Amino acid sequence: MSELFQNLLRDPQSYIDGDYFAGHALTREQIEAVHLAGLRKRFEELRKQVPVLERLATEQGIEAIESLDDAVPLLFPHTVYKSYPLSILERGQFDRLTRWLDGLTTLDLRKVDTAGVDSIDGWIKRLDEQTDMRLLHTFGTTGKLSFMPRMREHWIQSTTLTAHAIRDWNGHGTGPDLMSARLPMVQPGYRYGAGATYRGVEAMVNLWAGGDDNALFLYPDDYFSADIASLAGRLRAAEARGEQGRLELSPGLLARREEFAHREQQRPGRMKEFLQTAIRRFGGRDICLFAVWPILFEWAEQGLAEGMRDLFGKGSLLMSGGGSKGRVLPEDYREQIFAFLGYSRTFEIYSMSELMPGNPRCEAGNYHVPPVLVPFVLDPHTGRMLPRAGTQTGRFACFDMLPDTYWGGLVTGDEVTMAGWDEPCDCGRRSPYLHGTIRRFSEIQGGDDKINCAGAPEAHDRAMDFLLHR
Repeated sequence: MSELFQNLLRDPQSYIDGDYFAGHALTREQIEAVHLAGLRKRFEELRKQVPVLERLATEQGIEAIESLDDAVPLLFPHTVYKSYPLSILERGQFDRLTRWLDGLTTLDLRKVDTAGVDSIDGWIKRLDEQTDMRLLHTFGTTGKLSFMPRMREHWIQSTTLTAHAIRDWNGHGTGPDLMSARLPMVQPGYRYGAGATYRGVEAMVNLWAGGDDNALFLYPDDYFSADIASLAGRLRAAEARGEQGRLELSPGLLARREEFAHREQQRPGRMKEFLQTAIRRFGGRDICLFAVWPILFEWAEQGLAEGMRDLFGKGSLLMSGGGSKGRVLPEDYREQIFAFLGYSRTFEIYSMSELMPGNPRCEAGNYHVPPVLVPFVLDPHTGRMLPRAGTQTGRFACFDMLPDTYWGGLVTGDEVTMAGWDEPCDCGRRSPYLHGTIRRFSEIQGGDDKINCAGAPEAHDRAMDFLLHR
């Protein structure tokens, strides 16, 4: 048996410093063994320490995990991380929000002092100051942000694993080792914030670029505000209901909104200046560029029209994802982008804020699941696990084996098609994989996403209610 396999059976976190490529060459039997061992380990460690997990396991009558099926009723719907009442934010009850969060983590938050906190940003910074938690928030479209209780060390681990995935994706050591290459880091976004992108940036700047002197951001000194993200969602939701005039907003929040809106109005001009600065500082050199395809195409279209091409070194790396963001791009958009940038090495992943590992996209267009992520495809009507065989389409759920201070089980809002259990991908990798087309159930169902959980549905309701009344 391989050393990697034995290490994974013992401790899922061993994969962080292991041979990433070898993890996608495990046999079906090895993957099943690793998944079951990881689930058992985390359940035994966390059940008594994460209050909401203990409550849910008791409600479902689950004392131990003997098979992968046993874990499915214990997967949290992704909405659990925003299961607090929105009124808590509207009334500034950050002591209650802290108690709610305390039920999702092994970390004792009862001594966190929220006196004087009057904003989400202030609450997050207070947690930063008084604990080792480095909370992340999502960008809720309704104004209700999800909050994940991730720890400082988790960000370092996740960033290290991503670097090793890039290094080993086509074989151990075949790609750049970002932990030692110290490539300039270029990102047309915010340097600071508690959104998943910005929390990850902190570790990447330090571990990959070697510090801020070797990094360039569109907004190098600005903090992406969770309050503004929440407000934007609330305004969109109120407008959709025809109730935008009923929102009561503080003068301070309105002023911050105006400041943010002014900054975004200036974005096109700043983006052009940002690209010129990137060329001036790093032109002809190998860089690590983070950007979505629509932004890259705007740059390429304008630049190629002005005769600009081959701007950066051939050994550069583009990290992208998220599709076309609703924009219709020409069939050859990638070719135009690569001609403009001067390189074509790209690393794309399918992931979400709630997960530490990502699922890299292979040359066949599929997203491969690393062995530290236990994938499930659920029947969207019953919530039950579909067979881990053949090709299955349904709701994606997973168990992240890496976090050790919160429960990694998640039922997502995505419809996926999974294969790879019986036959390897056309790229040759043995790991299970998701087809390239992934949709949100909210889009399919006209804006709603009713999650049907396995086991006793009322057990999930009682567990969520427990969180609110601790």
